[in-house]
Amino acid sequence: MYHYLLSLITALILSIATLTASAEQTSTVTTGFEEESKLQGYGAFTSLNKDWMLMALYVDPVDEAKGTAAPQRLEIKISTEKFSQRRFRSLWLNALAIEHGAEKMAAMQGELNQFFDLIQQPLTSGDILIIERTQFGDNTSNEIKINYHTLANLSSDFLPFMVKSLVGQHPPTQALKSGLMGEESLRTQTNLSIRFDRLEPTLPRIAEISRWRKRILASN
Repeated sequence: MYHYLLSLITALILSIATLTASAEQTSTVTTGFEEESKLQGYGAFTSLNKDWMLMALYVDPVDEAKGTAAPQRLEIKISTEKFSQRRFRSLWLNALAIEHGAEKMAAMQGELNQFFDLIQQPLTSGDILIIERTQFGDNTSNEIKINYHTLANLSSDFLPFMVKSLVGQHPPTQALKSGLMGEESLRTQTNLSIRFDRLEPTLPRIAEISRWRKRILASN
């Protein structure tokens, strides 16, 4: 009986130790994943004295230490009640053309068309677009999400191309650039982060984008 109880206690202790080790390992993996990108700053894309989009830029902390701060993810939240596809495309194309010039624009035209064609109806306040660098083995691409639905995968050049138009030599506004670079005052960044966090897509909008995704898959 004694040996039987001792065996049970030993087995219980081993089980607890295994679970603890497993939990610690999971925590380490999760922490490592979270450290893959770091929030650099918030910015507002303004035109004609109106904020059309609020943005958050995440960068690679390893590259940041080297002074390059490679973009990892750009989150774009629509801050106006209604944002037509035509105006969305126009504001972006204008910013991109000013920063990159005709030759680079021509080289990226195919992916730009694919990106803008994802938007099948006017965007509304709270809609969120995410451009995020992803890696599978040796292959790197940029995943495009709208309201948390993945709609496309574009080349690894797409995110840096888009981000440079916002923080390059000719940004839409200096306030947008300094905000995304994390160079604005703490008060300004805090106010932008509060506005940004309050914008979220509604459940009907999330469901609507799911229908967009089905149409995209059906057309491919």
